[in-house]
Amino acid sequence: MTRIGRLLGFLAVVGPGFGATRSLPIGDAERGQELFRTRSCVVCHAVDGKGGKTAPDLGRIVERGFSPYSLTGLLWNHAPVMWAALERAGIARPQLTGQEASDLFAFFFAAGYFETPGDARRGRLVFRGKRCVACHGIQTPIREGIHPVAAWQALENPISLAQEMWNHSGEMRQALDRGQIPYPRLSSQELTDMLVYLRGVAGPRPRAAEFSPASAETGQVLFASKGCAGCHRGSLSLESRHTRYSLTDFGAAMWNHAFQSAQSPAPLSYPEMRRLVGYLISTQFFEERGNPERGQAVFARKRCGACHDNPSSGAPARATLAGRMTSFDMLAALWKHGPAMLDRMRQEGLPWPHFAGTEMADLTAYLHGPEFKQRPSAGAR
Repeated sequence: MTRIGRLLGFLAVVGPGFGATRSLPIGDAERGQELFRTRSCVVCHAVDGKGGKTAPDLGRIVERGFSPYSLTGLLWNHAPVMWAALERAGIARPQLTGQEASDLFAFFFAAGYFETPGDARRGRLVFRGKRCVACHGIQTPIREGIHPVAAWQALENPISLAQEMWNHSGEMRQALDRGQIPYPRLSSQELTDMLVYLRGVAGPRPRAAEFSPASAETGQVLFASKGCAGCHRGSLSLESRHTRYSLTDFGAAMWNHAFQSAQSPAPLSYPEMRRLVGYLISTQFFEERGNPERGQAVFARKRCGACHDNPSSGAPARATLAGRMTSFDMLAALWKHGPAMLDRMRQEGLPWPHFAGTEMADLTAYLHGPEFKQRPSAGAR
């Protein structure tokens, strides 16, 4: 099973305690997957082992703190090296809009490795402790009409896993009530451990279908039509969360959610689950927060004003940037104007800017805020 197939997340807001907030364009992982191919990213970069080998695999470098500003900062830091590699390979430098940068980011996020490590020994204890073993055999059925674990296709397909856990909960409730067995609530770690154990004991598996999220727009429509939006509002709104979820977080939440209602949940088809997953990925980065005060210091420290406050440089005046810069806008600007900016900085003897931590989020908060027009930069010339 590929890493891009194992892991999805939904809804995150970059850490609390920051200042200005900018709504980011909603990314679509399906469009991003196509952009990754058509913009020649795949020539150098791989995702989950598929693609070029001369640059890092973008599906293997992600951590739970991954965010639009961290990706943009990472690409800014390595941009001169990337441009040189493209030139050597005779590849035209791709152009990106802010929306396309958002779509690519959604694809990278869907491809990333977010799960905590699983442990088969703990998984065996979970499988037994939750009384799953009372109904589910491993290689052969132990109860009529109940498939053994070896026949579970969902073990290898993460979208199917979430779908089956949701659809199966009604039958499970009835069986548990008959056997007077407590409902087995699962944490994300317990589900991860159990999957590691079950994949090991189930034996060789057929090749899984690769992760393929459907359109975010159609998923948003489905989220409303299925009644999800009717409950997930106010304090339960997904946009109010301040954490990031992996696929097993999602799967465990879907499983536990089904047992919280007095009625069995309406079933979801596999295409419907793909659509929901695509939408939930897209809302993972609904907002971006940074500190404009710190951003002003970043603007000065990185000597941005040496060009953006100097009309003779040809760079856009910082006043023209106010109110519209997000991390994705910064990424689009990097690919459009970066090489010329690099040449100008070399002429001026200025180092290429590198960004760490929240510096990119703080800088875009400063550039985005209305106060940007009113504050002089210490880096101005």
